[in-house]
Amino acid sequence: MDGERITLRMEPEDIHLMDVFLDDNPEFANRSQLMRIALRNYMRRDAPAEEGDGLTIRLGDRYMRALSSLKERGFAHSEARMVEQIVERTLAPRETFEDAAKNAFEAYDMYSEIVKK
Repeated sequence: MDGERITLRMEPEDIHLMDVFLDDNPEFANRSQLMRIALRNYMRRDAPAEEGDGLTIRLGDRYMRALSSLKERGFAHSEARMVEQIVERTLAPRETFEDAAKNAFEAYDMYSEIVKK
């Protein structure tokens, strides 16, 4: 790696925790890689979302493959929309959407009657 070298002082307990984490997470090659990724993620944590206000989440490869497969089969236009739909269905019971649709049609019918007069 061609990056600039820095020195970081850590307590022995923190180094031990980092080493235990590395043993359990072999996707990180070494302490330096872990620290670079952790620092980047920490700095991005409170950064504004790129596409306006909202929540940014990170999903593992397994979930992303599943969402991509559902998108390809026509269940949603994008992986992000699929996640929104799942959250909507989880937070609001089906009856809520059915009531909203019923109310929308009733409001349209009332509007149509008023316009006819």
